[in-house]
Amino acid sequence: MVSENEFINHSKVDAHNHLNLGMRYDSYKIWAGFEIPDFPKEKYNGLGEMHEYIGKYTRPRAVTAQDAEDLITMSLEDAVKDGVTVVEGSVDIQFVGHCENSIDNFLKMVSKIKDNFKDKIDFRPELGMGKLFPKEKIAAWAPACIESGIFKSIDLYGPEVFEGLEDFKPLYDLAGKCGIKRKAHVGEFSDAKSVKQFIDYFELEEVQHGIGAVQDDEILKYLVDKKIRCNVTPASNVMLTAVDKLENHPIRKMYDAGVRLTICTDDLIFFNKTVSEQCVDMVNSGLFTKEEIFKILDSEK
Repeated sequence: MVSENEFINHSKVDAHNHLNLGMRYDSYKIWAGFEIPDFPKEKYNGLGEMHEYIGKYTRPRAVTAQDAEDLITMSLEDAVKDGVTVVEGSVDIQFVGHCENSIDNFLKMVSKIKDNFKDKIDFRPELGMGKLFPKEKIAAWAPACIESGIFKSIDLYGPEVFEGLEDFKPLYDLAGKCGIKRKAHVGEFSDAKSVKQFIDYFELEEVQHGIGAVQDDEILKYLVDKKIRCNVTPASNVMLTAVDKLENHPIRKMYDAGVRLTICTDDLIFFNKTVSEQCVDMVNSGLFTKEEIFKILDSEK
């Protein structure tokens, strides 16, 4: 058996962390002032059940700019407790609305939080965009955010289908011109072909999840040749039933193929596993040795 402290005391990158949901539930419920029934669960009935919880409980609780700041702060505090040294944390563009629809107020809030944590963690803000969020708001708000210099990466999440990506293509092109790292969610519930399609269309440097790539050895090789990093979230994949059990997680095949990897939390409030705890679970399940996990953690420093 391996000790969790061995991983807590080892520097780590969390490159797939939605900061509006990136805190421990124990932290959240004190702040929220209520408990969520039957939560956190051991498994969810896919993304649908997870989004039911979001729509009923977490989204309605966050209304003001202070709420948004509190959520991001809680998430970063819990990352610090886990010994994470770099967090590429997703700040959802919806929070512009919480900041009185003011991009200036939104950017000031993100800058303030970054400054508050400058001596604790390397916080690299990421602009998160949901495919189902009103496109007219994204079109109005995202360009100024991308050009601000505050965000170091962008991410797109939602249904893993090619339809609708054309609405976001100009934003990804702008991010490329501004030297901002381009990521997108794909390959958790979609196939290998979709992973390659998203990478080619958006000229991605990184993929959030990407585990569907194991269905095609040629696409695994493509990831290796293109040096695409996959920011994998094993606990999330299992709890959302994208993977049946941890022992069978595709991250093993990705590692053996030479794909660049990180181990990430995704939404800590839902999946209740820090980076360190997932490292322990993967060693204890026989998926990796401790030395292999350290090699993954060290590869992205």
